[in-house]
Order: sequence, then structure tokens, then C-alpha cells
Amino acid sequence: MGYVVEGVAYVSGTVLIGAGLYLIMRGTFPAWWQRRLLWPLVRVTPAVAHLQGWAAVGLGISILAIVFTSVAPDGIAGILVVAAMAAYLVGLVLFLFSTWLSRRRAA
Repeated sequence: MGYVVEGVAYVSGTVLIGAGLYLIMRGTFPAWWQRRLLWPLVRVTPAVAHLQGWAAVGLGISILAIVFTSVAPDGIAGILVVAAMAAYLVGLVLFLFSTWLSRRRAA
């Protein structure tokens, strides 16, 4: 069971990084996404899409770092956990900021 969870985590972390890079490069969400998939966002500008992309990359890196702790030596694993928490917090802050940015009134 542990290997299945690790495999799912590897795939989800990689998909998040890929989706984040897509958003960073394109500056917009795919046209086929329905409005409900963008739920917390109100006005999606290129800046908001870029920030959402960086948040996805941060979360993907966080997931991969946690998964790599299972095969890393103890000292390295501790560093990976701290790095994963930092990447998660950066991703969370970027997500919250981009959501706020999309909901504020245009100047």
C-alpha cells in the first residue's frame, strides 16, 4: 500500500508542476475549463494566472520533497521536510494573494 501512495504522490506532484509551468508560460487558464473549476477566482488576469502557476509549482515541489524523504538518508530527509514545508507555505501565500488580487476592484 505504501508504494501505491508514493506513486500517486509522485504523479500528482509532477502533474502540479506541469500545470503550473503551463500557467506560467501561457498566462491564462485553458479555454476548456468551466467557470466552476476557477471557483475562488473572479477576474483572471495574466498576473493572477502566473501567480496561480507559481503556487501550483510550489505545491508540486512540496509533494515531491515529502515523497523523496522515504528514500533519503536521515539528515537529507530532515532538510527535505523543511524545504517541503517552506515550498508549501510559499505556494499557499501565492494562492491566497492571487485569489485576493482577482477579487479586488479594478482601479
